[in-house]
Amino acid sequence: MMKVFCFDMMLVQRAAERFEGGPRFVLHDSHLFDGVDARQVRAAVKFGSSVAGRIKGQYLITMNSDEAARSGLLADPGIADAVLPVRLTDAEDGGLFGFRFD
Repeated sequence: MMKVFCFDMMLVQRAAERFEGGPRFVLHDSHLFDGVDARQVRAAVKFGSSVAGRIKGQYLITMNSDEAARSGLLADPGIADAVLPVRLTDAEDGGLFGFRFD
């Protein structure tokens, strides 16, 4: 799966160089990091963050909190400051948008 990560990073950098209005973000789900060593996950997230900074873009990851803790991401101040924790519940106001759609 790290081949996919590398390809995505290369692609967003080339798109940012060649296309003025091109996409300047990469979105990865935690599935990409399944079975990957925690140190490699941490290094990949840091690299993705540095690429995003260089192209003035965003690197977005959806990851369960237990996986983020296992990889040591939450212990890194540079990464922890960028984490936007979202807690979803089945309560009336616990959805992603804070209300239920009818």
